[in-house]
Amino acid sequence: MISRACFAITCLILFTAVSHAEVRNWTNSAGKTITAEIVETEGDKVILKMKGQNFPVPIASLSKPDQDYIAEWKKQAPTDTAPASQVEPIWDAPWPKTISADVSQEIEIIKEDESTNEYIYASEHYEFICDVKLNTSVVRRFSLLFEATNQFCRELPLGMVKPFREERHKIHLFETRAAYQSAGGPPSSAGVYISRGGEGDILVPLTSLGVKKVGSNYSVDYDEENTTLSHEITHQLTDAQYYAAGSRGWFTEGLAEYVANSGYRSGKFNVNDLRKLKAHVTAYGEDNQGGRALGEEINSPDLKDFFTQSYSSFVGNAQLNYGLGALIVYYFFHMEGDKEATTIKEFLKGLKAGKKGDEIFEPLLAGRSWDDLEADITKNWRSRGVRINFQ
Repeated sequence: MISRACFAITCLILFTAVSHAEVRNWTNSAGKTITAEIVETEGDKVILKMKGQNFPVPIASLSKPDQDYIAEWKKQAPTDTAPASQVEPIWDAPWPKTISADVSQEIEIIKEDESTNEYIYASEHYEFICDVKLNTSVVRRFSLLFEATNQFCRELPLGMVKPFREERHKIHLFETRAAYQSAGGPPSSAGVYISRGGEGDILVPLTSLGVKKVGSNYSVDYDEENTTLSHEITHQLTDAQYYAAGSRGWFTEGLAEYVANSGYRSGKFNVNDLRKLKAHVTAYGEDNQGGRALGEEINSPDLKDFFTQSYSSFVGNAQLNYGLGALIVYYFFHMEGDKEATTIKEFLKGLKAGKKGDEIFEPLLAGRSWDDLEADITKNWRSRGVRINFQ
């Protein structure tokens, strides 16, 4: 689990597709009961979330009603439905250098219902469902983060089509952290993406967007705008095929870390801002908050083991694995070979084609041994002041 002012628990696979996460009691064979949410199943284990952390639990150790519940949950998990429109994947476009959102975009008021405390506003690609009434100028300001991240994912030549879906993505906003946590938001987090079968919504407390109450109205505190939410937005926009075994974890989290640490400010991303990503991984980030603090010499697992570990294992050592994932993704995007992200694109094409097992890693190896690939990653990052020691 992500620690230190953790801004996210990523890709939670929950029983319900609505914003409210389902919490229930679970009882083991010894009669001990805990209150937790189901995240996913992995083989003979179920991943339960309790007090903001994920725990793998043997299914056989749970009561018969719990085992029946898990079996029914697995049956009802839908397949990916995004996107509705037929979009040609983009692979050959140049890598973006800067990304900008339209600062003058119009905000549509879809609903303002005081009797139900439901207020819905929309930008071009997002629908913001809020429990308090907001001025459209406030919505316009914080929508820049969402729209800029959407544009970022559109311009990355990584074959993703989900950012181009016709239906607006859902963002649930909460006036208080208590309301946010009641809806399923983890304590001490700035936002969360809750997904089921490849689709899902983002939950965010308004404070994470720099929105604060001034008298009877709300305004945006520009100094407190939380940019790390781009991590969760990226998860919402990532194609479901990229969450396959062998990619989910190092690539999906590495990509989200890459986007979130590409130098965002006021609707603009500086994609080549290596300084910020390096500071995030090796220290505590530019503002001494939210960084992985791994130092400039990192002891890493064997690369193949790192790529193939279960997701529960990945999040079990989040500081190391998220940080290392970011470095390796950056290597494939900007350091390797012709610096055109050739091998990672072929890897992703293989995921789109449904390849599995060792076959999916052949494009990344590109004829090299695993040791050779480790050596190349180490060499490139050493030249940037970071030493990775693969075991």
